[in-house]
Amino acid sequence: YIEFFSERFYYETLLNSFYVCILATIFSVIIGVPIAYLVSRIAIPGKIFIRVAIVLTFVSPPFIGAYAWILLLGRNGVITGWLQMIGITLPSIYGWGGIVLVFTLQSFPFVFLMMLSGLRSVDQSLEDAGINMGRSPFGVFWTVILPLVIPSISTGALLVFVTTFSDFGTPMIIGEGYRVLASLVYREFINEFGGNPRLASTLSILMLTVTFGALLIQRQFARRASFDQETVTPLGLRKVSTTKMVIATVIVYTIVFTAFLPSLTIVVSSFLESRGPLLIGEFTLDGYLTATRLPAAFRNSLVLVLVSTALCVVIGTLMGYVVVRRKNRITAIIDTMSMTPYAVAGVVMGVSISISFGGYPFFLYGTSLILILSYFIRRLPYTVRSVSGFLYQMGAQTEEASINLGVPPGRTFLQVTLPQIAPAVLSGALLTMATIAREFSSTVILYSGRTRTLPVEVFAQVLQGNFADASVVGTVLIAFTLVPIVVLFKVFGKNEQALL
Repeated sequence: YIEFFSERFYYETLLNSFYVCILATIFSVIIGVPIAYLVSRIAIPGKIFIRVAIVLTFVSPPFIGAYAWILLLGRNGVITGWLQMIGITLPSIYGWGGIVLVFTLQSFPFVFLMMLSGLRSVDQSLEDAGINMGRSPFGVFWTVILPLVIPSISTGALLVFVTTFSDFGTPMIIGEGYRVLASLVYREFINEFGGNPRLASTLSILMLTVTFGALLIQRQFARRASFDQETVTPLGLRKVSTTKMVIATVIVYTIVFTAFLPSLTIVVSSFLESRGPLLIGEFTLDGYLTATRLPAAFRNSLVLVLVSTALCVVIGTLMGYVVVRRKNRITAIIDTMSMTPYAVAGVVMGVSISISFGGYPFFLYGTSLILILSYFIRRLPYTVRSVSGFLYQMGAQTEEASINLGVPPGRTFLQVTLPQIAPAVLSGALLTMATIAREFSSTVILYSGRTRTLPVEVFAQVLQGNFADASVVGTVLIAFTLVPIVVLFKVFGKNEQALL
């Protein structure tokens, strides 16, 4: 700690992290709040595209957006080349500006979704009363609606800050030497000249302090800003003129398409001919036919996802049941501790698990087992929360009747409770699969050549300048991650709120 706070190289890195993450949070709020309001209140056509774009933004690993923007706005980028032909030179995409751009476009959906959720809790009568008393629609939004949804906005802002603060792939790809704390943890722990686990641990504790501190500040702020309100009729669509609807549609589609553009770029570029790091505008399937490292990475990801998800489902279902049906001090502690890993940055989790289980006496470093352990710990909260939330809404009368009729509690759980909570279990499983498939930050600390996964393979190809191969693997990763999300939405009738 003395070394960190006494050397400018280290404490300046912390300041850099605050700088880009706070800017990304501010811009995400500036974009996410009005976009969510326009989408929820105005009959904008083609809202299915907006849903698809938001989902793809969520399921894509953050660093994929970074290298997609390099393909578009880098020194040899497509858009850069077009503009240079007409004499326009854009500012460099590299450095802190590019990091903030990628962070903002990748993270503003957090604010967007939380704002949508908050607007559903506002009763239509409040807006009607404000307008009847002479307020303009904007005045009602500013003085009535906005104060009611401040807790939701602050939650979205917290998610943006914590997510960006823990991301090191994006700064490493597009930062060009701009140091942030997460990437410094990675470099200090994984160093070709010999890492420094002690300093990496110190940096990890500082990251934990910042993220948990942000969580406590947000909870205190939301508690003070919250209002008790009953919602009978949620806010409905507003009738606006054709001109206003066109303007709103253009604004929403511009922002959403810009956020969706990296995923589209990855898919399109995977079918283009390449010459070294350059992509040629000729359609081909050679990238998929010659991707020699793709099958192994896909197989590793598939096995790790299925095993980790199975563990999360079994243990998480039991924990969710115990937390709700066996309430006492111990289960309250279990409930709190089960959610703690959710707030821990992936790189911090990777360092802690590597130190704990990588060496003596377990020697698990680089094995599938240590990756499964990491995924299980990080993603267990999804099933616990899904099952416990369902059980809170379901009475215990059926289970009590079964036990009173002589059926043991264990058999009652298997034959009565489990069939009832099956939708919640499967929903949590699908969400767990999607998030494990895109897990990168902890994987890159713990993997070896034999256990390389799809996200790690994309990252490695990008660092080597093989953008065509990276696009191929990235497209497979997007498809692999999107499948459980599509099933979650189509079969279980979920919407984008389930992603939070």
